Amino acid sequence: MLSRIEQWLFPHICSICGETTTEDIDLCALCKHSLPWLEERCFRCGLFIDAGVDSVYCQYCITSPPSFDRLCALFSYDPPVTRLIAGLKFGGKLANGRVLGELLVEQVELSWYKNRSKPEVILPVPLHSSRLRSRGFNQALELLWPLKKYSNIPILHNVCLRVRKTPSQLQFNKGRRIRNMNKAFQLVTPLPYEHVAIMDDVVTTGSTVKAMAKMLKDSGIQTVDIWCICRA
Repeated sequence: MLSRIEQWLFPHICSICGETTTEDIDLCALCKHSLPWLEERCFRCGLFIDAGVDSVYCQYCITSPPSFDRLCALFSYDPPVTRLIAGLKFGGKLANGRVLGELLVEQVELSWYKNRSKPEVILPVPLHSSRLRSRGFNQALELLWPLKKYSNIPILHNVCLRVRKTPSQLQFNKGRRIRNMNKAFQLVTPLPYEHVAIMDDVVTTGSTVKAMAKMLKDSGIQTVDIWCICRA
């Protein structure tokens, strides 16, 4: 009875269409269904697998695998998710992060790790201190707050630092992005874990998460998964 009263007093408003919804999150069922959910992709990097290839890995990951072991993404980088992410990162719309984070929880708990062991901890990709001050928040961490409510996987947001102030990746091609991220991350303290997940909002070339995963692997971590909202 109390939940019905709360729903009447504080109804959920869909973040996409703006209509009132009876769902438990700020997203109506129709808009949720129409999101660009990611279809079957390479298990390791999240890119397309060539037609006719009898493998869960793309040819690139077979011949030259990345520094991480698995990439899990909710969506392709298409509207309207692109608008939600831009609103979060550049418009300070933290409610968008909560909605996307709640969708992340569903996949982590019901899909991605079905019959598989979950990571022991999650590390959001850190921002450089100067960018964190100017933005006021780390979007990767904002996306994880709903998971903290519904899951017992610890979120460690202060053990990895971005020690190089790298320019925005948007302006660079793939090769320059990789060089841009060279030695950008550093652990504050060794991590006593074997299986770690890295959280980012969007993975494009993968240069950021590859650099962070390599740093973790070099420190002794055995398995590194990448979580992201979009795989571009």
